[in-house]
Amino acid sequence: MDSFNLLKIGCPQAWTNAELGRAEDVLPRLRFTLDDILDAEARLERFAPLIMELFPETGEAGGIIESPLTETKRLRKKLGVKGRLFVKRDSELPIAGSVKARGGIYEVLKHTEELLGEAVFTMSAAEIRERLRGYTVQVGSTGNLGLSIGIMSAALGYRAVVHMSSDAKEWKKKLLREKGVTVVEYEGDYSSAVKRGREASDADPSSYFVDDENSVPLFMGYAVAALRLKKQLEEQNVTVDEEHPLCVYLPCGVGGAPGGICFGLKQVFGDSVNCRFVEPTQAPCMLAAFLTGRPTPVTELGLSGRTEADGLAVGTASALVYDTVKNLVSGELTVPDGMLSIYQNLLYRQEKIFIEPSSAAAYAFTEWLGDGIPDGRNYTHIAWATGGRLVPESERKRQIVTEVAAGVIWRGDRFLIAKRPENKARGGLWEFVGGKLEDGETGAEALIRECREELGAEIKVYDRVFESEYRYPDLTVRLVFYNAEIISGEPRLLEHSALEWILPSEAEGYEFCPADADFVRLLPEIYSSPTEDIMSFVDEQYGVFQQKLVPNLGPGVIVGVRIPELREVAKGAYGKYNAVRFMRELPHYYYEENLLHALLLCEEKDCDTAVKGLDAFLPFVDNWAVCDALRPKAFRKHPDLLWEKIPEYLASRHEFTVRFGIEMLMVHFLEGERAREALERVYAVKRGEYYVKMAKAWFFAEAAAKAWDEARGFLEKGFEEKELDSMTLRKCIDSFRISDEKKVQVRRWLGKKI
Repeated sequence: MDSFNLLKIGCPQAWTNAELGRAEDVLPRLRFTLDDILDAEARLERFAPLIMELFPETGEAGGIIESPLTETKRLRKKLGVKGRLFVKRDSELPIAGSVKARGGIYEVLKHTEELLGEAVFTMSAAEIRERLRGYTVQVGSTGNLGLSIGIMSAALGYRAVVHMSSDAKEWKKKLLREKGVTVVEYEGDYSSAVKRGREASDADPSSYFVDDENSVPLFMGYAVAALRLKKQLEEQNVTVDEEHPLCVYLPCGVGGAPGGICFGLKQVFGDSVNCRFVEPTQAPCMLAAFLTGRPTPVTELGLSGRTEADGLAVGTASALVYDTVKNLVSGELTVPDGMLSIYQNLLYRQEKIFIEPSSAAAYAFTEWLGDGIPDGRNYTHIAWATGGRLVPESERKRQIVTEVAAGVIWRGDRFLIAKRPENKARGGLWEFVGGKLEDGETGAEALIRECREELGAEIKVYDRVFESEYRYPDLTVRLVFYNAEIISGEPRLLEHSALEWILPSEAEGYEFCPADADFVRLLPEIYSSPTEDIMSFVDEQYGVFQQKLVPNLGPGVIVGVRIPELREVAKGAYGKYNAVRFMRELPHYYYEENLLHALLLCEEKDCDTAVKGLDAFLPFVDNWAVCDALRPKAFRKHPDLLWEKIPEYLASRHEFTVRFGIEMLMVHFLEGERAREALERVYAVKRGEYYVKMAKAWFFAEAAAKAWDEARGFLEKGFEEKELDSMTLRKCIDSFRISDEKKVQVRRWLGKKI
């Protein structure tokens, strides 16, 4: 499907700009030059003393509004990026805490200079406020531009008015009002807020309107970032040239900030920089312009224009920006809203850097590495974080997901639940024991620590069984549930008001914390037994056939499930607590349950666990098919432990335990230095049960195929029972791996005794 149709259906994509030109050809044709950027930079430097006076937090930087460039090595590794990975933290810009601070504040300052002239640079902040008291500055915004224009204008003494669309966050409106800014709200989108704001400003001769869609000063204020980035890259020892490309990913709304930055970067680095805009799949206004050849409202293309990324919720791109960068932008990425929180939280977990969800759109490039987005050790990638500093702590707690490990701690068929103390959040509600992960902890490690602290008990953690995310008014949690058991200690009331062991069926009678509700509701489904999984594959006709092969089992014991399906169930269940519980529930009733048990033991990789599992299971094996299915993988790497265990199997009074011991010697020890002793061990077995004798005959036939020199003496000597001679001869004659010449010899040795 082509890019235009992908855009119309809201599908994420990585679009490459076929109209990208060489910087040396494109830049001279534009109405702006590097001199315009340098002029803006000089003006900001002249205003630096005033900025320091108005905003003391800028004092350390000398009144220069700039953000750090931070290398994110842990995140780079997590995302699988080969080149160096940085985040340009405009999310930390002073005063307004977003990319809009640089451009928005610059435009307000430039307008102030136009009103007051050169004298402004000799005035105090108080004098400026007095002179500007009768003037108004207005802007239309979804959020961050409104913050930068509103805060700066109010600080200078203007009457500041921000016209905000319905997409704007409540906390941004509240903050503006706290700064003395008038906020006018509209039900419509960004474009309608801009239109209404422009109309209101035009009706007031003393009002100045900051036009995000068409403002040249705003554009130049953004472009200044390129000059400063060049210096920061040099300080980080980053080379940018044809052999060391710089790739910059810029979240894009109407286009002003990313457009200005792109223009500046192209002036500084030329073709050595690749700028890509990133937009939400439902509001890709700039991509719509690139694909249609003009700023086209996304709603005309069937998209909603709605997004959780409020700063990017723009329906129509800036014509000024489109015309300027249409041959400078390397491409576009579109990202669904659901990915924004994932990137935001990943950055925070790996680097402890907070940014807004809209900023996190920059990391969408990682989904396309090697598939539209180039990467390599010679590349440098910069994700441009566009906002975050002013987000209130309460909102941060809701946006940054708290990772929590919870334990479903079993004792038999019951699990442990705990009641929260009344003096805590969600007091009096029941929960599963656990808590949030500390830095560097896995979920299992956190759960072990929490149980030690909350219960005074040590636990063993099994499998991860469920994951859910829940947003409380005060925080968002991602709960990961693990099966576990107590291995030492008795649970005590160290942090909870009550503890109870309950059956899964009893859980509905307790009022749990809302975050646990989905898990509690799904308990019957999650803890379905492997037996239920087996029953979904029943084939009655196959069951009738299987009954003939295992005639010693009674009617109704065999239901008819083929081995491939049983292997599928075993592979899916292995390592999970459901399988652990199932294997403890001996004896089983169905033949297929025993086969599944055997196949689960085959999957076991730990030798000690395999041996203990066999000790528990072998006494309940009652047929050859289950016995012959037992081939634990763990013994392949630990034959010595098996060798020591086999005499115990051969000495057992249980028919199929002895058969298993013979089979283990046959599978693991007929080749190599222990072959002779293995033959002696089996030859010494004197048992009358049919399935033991059949295993013994099978063993010697295998020995004749694999270890003829060692086996021939035993075959020539024969066995005490004619039936065993006959069984062994039959097995040898039927083997395709024993030559005709050797078969003649075996017939001469054993046949004369029959």
